[in-house]
Amino acid sequence: MCGICGIVDFHEPVERDTIERMTGSIVHRGPDDAGIEMHHPAALGFRRLSIIDLAGSHQPMSNEDDSVWLLFNGEIYNFQENRERLLERGHKFKTTGDSETILHLYEDHDLDFVQHLNGMFAIALWDKKRRRLVLARDRLGIKPVYYALQGERLIFGSETKAILQAPGLATTLDREALAGYMNYSSVPGEQTCFHEIRRLLPGHLAIFDKNGLTTKQYWDVRYDKQRDWNERELYEQVEETLRDAVRIRMVSDVPLGAFLSGGVDSSLIAAIMAEFSEQPVQAFSIGYGREGAFMNELEYSQAVAERYGMNHRTLILDSEDLLRDIERVVWHLDEPNGDPAAFLTLALSEFTRQHVTVSLSGLGADELFAGYRRYLAVQWQGKYLKVPGVLRNGLIRPALNLVPEARGQRLLNYARIAKKFVHSVDGDVRTSWANTVSYLPPYNGRLFQGDLAALDRATFSAAAFDDYWKRTEGFPSPVDRVLYMDMKMYMQDQLLMLQDKMSMAVSLEARVPFLDYRLVELAASIPASRKLAGGTLKVILKKIAEKYVPKDCIYRPKKGFVAPVEAWLKGPLREQVNDLLTPQRVRGRGVFEPAFVEWMKSEFYGGGRDLTMQLYQALLLEIWFQLYVDGKEPVGAPAVSGAGARVWQ
Repeated sequence: MCGICGIVDFHEPVERDTIERMTGSIVHRGPDDAGIEMHHPAALGFRRLSIIDLAGSHQPMSNEDDSVWLLFNGEIYNFQENRERLLERGHKFKTTGDSETILHLYEDHDLDFVQHLNGMFAIALWDKKRRRLVLARDRLGIKPVYYALQGERLIFGSETKAILQAPGLATTLDREALAGYMNYSSVPGEQTCFHEIRRLLPGHLAIFDKNGLTTKQYWDVRYDKQRDWNERELYEQVEETLRDAVRIRMVSDVPLGAFLSGGVDSSLIAAIMAEFSEQPVQAFSIGYGREGAFMNELEYSQAVAERYGMNHRTLILDSEDLLRDIERVVWHLDEPNGDPAAFLTLALSEFTRQHVTVSLSGLGADELFAGYRRYLAVQWQGKYLKVPGVLRNGLIRPALNLVPEARGQRLLNYARIAKKFVHSVDGDVRTSWANTVSYLPPYNGRLFQGDLAALDRATFSAAAFDDYWKRTEGFPSPVDRVLYMDMKMYMQDQLLMLQDKMSMAVSLEARVPFLDYRLVELAASIPASRKLAGGTLKVILKKIAEKYVPKDCIYRPKKGFVAPVEAWLKGPLREQVNDLLTPQRVRGRGVFEPAFVEWMKSEFYGGGRDLTMQLYQALLLEIWFQLYVDGKEPVGAPAVSGAGARVWQ
């Protein structure tokens, strides 16, 4: 696991100290080794976290005749099979790691080399003979690649902070991207907060030469090739593929462990690891004190650990422990991400890194096998719309409109869920899904300033959302369409982004077996009705998990990897909200209408309206402004697993 960066400039030579600054900005991604190669017009930089072939595999790495140079961030899990085939074809290897196989696959297959890779990767190849740079990102977007195009110069890197080190790069805010962040809780698609910097989309290649930049999609998941599965064959195939995905991700020359939340997904991964491991699995969990105690799942993670004799370590944190790192979190995220799980992921990653260098994660299962309640809402939408309109509009909606916004007893909370369902599904699938995933609140005034003044919850739609939705035409069911949308936006832009940034902030490699592309394609071949059979979320994985995990860990309400954000905002963060989100400061940023932010604060603190996520997102955005626009140095907070935290061994 590493950090890559570089510049290809056909106009003028690149200074070596520029690449040194770029690699220095991402040293956290690779503290073990560094390398720079200057081959005008290309300048390549690398930081390495050693996982396989610890003494070798220095990068940048070249092929036999030094005509192709490689930068590689990630892991190729089928590299040994590729290596054997390449040796049979006469290729000579200088190392025993996975990186060198990429070079020889490129020699044999040109741009189709990516089709032979099973792994997570961000790749840069400088082809000296063709004088072209090839960038590649893995199928699911587990590893990031950013780039900035300036005429005959292309700057690229694992993080935007590396690109920002390049001289002469004048950046301007992409306010539409910031509006997208407020709507989706993450910046959508290829956009970043700066117009000049873009993300290479998952499953894409980018080719840059004297003629300019072109991009090419080499993979996408499809839901329109589904099978009428025999039940026994279906469960066997899913289990077999998952087991192999876990097995190949256990190859490592450094200590390896597992994130264990106590939920179905991480418990299943850890249990399968235990069956393949000759030593006790190193398992790591996080719990909450005081405000977040009601969200603890430690009894379930402990039950799984005890069944398999795992070496289980648990970190207990309170709000103050996490919030000391608020600037550090925003700095490492690189761009705003409204998921508060970033704090927990950083804390858990830092704690885990004290003991291992690689950890397996259960991320991705919900998007593959339908693990969120909103999928049931989409499944029920058609049935609800068959209710006569006179009942829907004359009785059901008016009755639910009487339900207050404030949180209350369990029955009241169920009524709020029903109210949200009715308001979100009363229309076509696209509109209802856009409403479901939108965080913009129903505010009567203007939300944004300037060019964005006309945007509101009903009219906002990012270009990425429109593009992805169009691709779902012809999918078998509405549930398939929204599963695809969540995979492309929520999972890739938010969950994977924060897991990569938070784990690499502390030089920990996080591997995701559920996102083995073979399992992704297999899951897409399963009809949605099978994934939600009997109204049960993620029913296929739960049935498989019965063989591995105590039933109490499987059939219980889903909690998720969440932080007590409401308690934060009403407690230790309240002063920062008031200090940082003043009308004067908000107006000066030129994004939100100050009256909108004042309304959010008033309704959240005094009106009983649940605007937790919206206010939290606005606060994080202001902190991002201070760090990435104003140039404020992030506070180097103490490690969250140090003073103030209680560690259970």
